[in-house]
Amino acid sequence: MKFNLITLLLILSLTAFSQKNTVEDINNYVQNIDSNSELKLNEYDWNKITDSHIDHGAILKIWKKENQIVKIEEQFGASYGRYSRLIYLKDNKQVKGIETEENFGFKNNEIDYSSLNIQFRMEVYVTGFNKMIEEYEFEVQKEGKRKMTETYCDLNSVFAILDEIKDL
Repeated sequence: MKFNLITLLLILSLTAFSQKNTVEDINNYVQNIDSNSELKLNEYDWNKITDSHIDHGAILKIWKKENQIVKIEEQFGASYGRYSRLIYLKDNKQVKGIETEENFGFKNNEIDYSSLNIQFRMEVYVTGFNKMIEEYEFEVQKEGKRKMTETYCDLNSVFAILDEIKDL
């Protein structure tokens, strides 16, 4: 009896301390960001920022509202296609991440560089943060299969770039 009461109280406290966002609320926020023409856009060469070398180019785009970052896009070119990641932020906290892998099409047994086809798409929604265990809560939607990139061990890795761009 005592164990059941403690378990019930623990579950209620975890539920009470977690902040919940719905996928619909997040998508409405993202739509407002995407349609806001007053955002300031800065573009950077990823190779120069990270002192790395990506053969087919890489760019980083950051959209700001006043001095606050609200959207980030990374694009990496490859001989077989493109990999991109979008991150949306609200109050300096990630709310949604979108990863896309695109491959060039084929035409007459040759690579058609004018055509990109989506092979994999993953949308990661940050639906809450549980203060009791200090972890984000996610909802994930996937389409297709990864071909170019590795599967994440931890969904927080989708947002890892946020640590690298603090000074931009």
